[in-house]
Amino acid sequence: MEKLRFGVIGIGGMAAALAQRLQQFDDAVVVAASDTNPERKSAADELNASFYTDYEQMLQKEDLDAVVIGTPCGLHLEPTLAAAQAGKHIFLEKPMEISVERCDRMIRSAEEAGVKLMVGQVLRLFPLFQKSLDIIASGEIGKPKAIAVTRAGYATVFHSGWRVKRELAGGMLLETNVHELDYMRTVLGEPKQVYARMFNLLGKMEYEDVAYLVIDFENGGIGDLEASLSAAVGEYRVHIICEGGAIAHGGFGGNLRWARLGEKETVVPVEEAQQQYGDPYVRELRSFVDWVLHDKPPIFTGWDGRQAVAMCEAAYLSQERGVPVAVP
Repeated sequence: MEKLRFGVIGIGGMAAALAQRLQQFDDAVVVAASDTNPERKSAADELNASFYTDYEQMLQKEDLDAVVIGTPCGLHLEPTLAAAQAGKHIFLEKPMEISVERCDRMIRSAEEAGVKLMVGQVLRLFPLFQKSLDIIASGEIGKPKAIAVTRAGYATVFHSGWRVKRELAGGMLLETNVHELDYMRTVLGEPKQVYARMFNLLGKMEYEDVAYLVIDFENGGIGDLEASLSAAVGEYRVHIICEGGAIAHGGFGGNLRWARLGEKETVVPVEEAQQQYGDPYVRELRSFVDWVLHDKPPIFTGWDGRQAVAMCEAAYLSQERGVPVAVP
């Protein structure tokens, strides 16, 4: 069986977890990893992979088909360009980058090199999120018209390290809520404009830790996002209003509830959805490998990553200008 040979660029927490999952595949293997932190060699050793502190050396010396890029998002551009120029297919951790201009350069580079580029907007594959999308796709409750998402909590991981820096993390919306924005776009289609208000409550990082967004979509739908990294009482909540019914769920836990107008609710426990859909990270990697090896249509692409960043960029411009801003 043909095996897709992977290298990992930036083998920190998420990239290491993805690499471990790839090693479970019959048709993929991680053969090399790079990281500027030499202590990360232990992660490569666990994979029986060669280790480099310079990803360009890894690209030159190793016989690779594809790479997983897991550096901080503000450092995605250069390794993506280098991998594309080296003819390697690219799986990129979200968010794609910190600006639309940089995302467009990455997409253009992959297209010119003839390599595939996927951005891991994995939230939509988590069990309750996927279940909601399947219910909508079934047509049982009509077309979606509005979605409200709340993601609030107190996240001290953003109080130190690279996540503090805007130039590396991009901002709360980019580092965290790019997931929710991608999900909202999956439900309602392409975004039109964003109105945003945000502020930095705790002063722990160089960007916002509270944000409220109202998003207009091209099809007339409306989205509302409430986000915070400084909420002492946390909550995750999704509510989708459709023409003939509605869906509500708790994100990563609890239940999903849905009903047609005037009818009794159906309740789907998260455990049932987990059994139905399985590991979302395995599913995204499976899609990438099948796309590269067999040209099967991917779950998401570079364009999906770009559009999520574009929604964030419009939100930041809206905060600056005090008016709704078109999504670039």
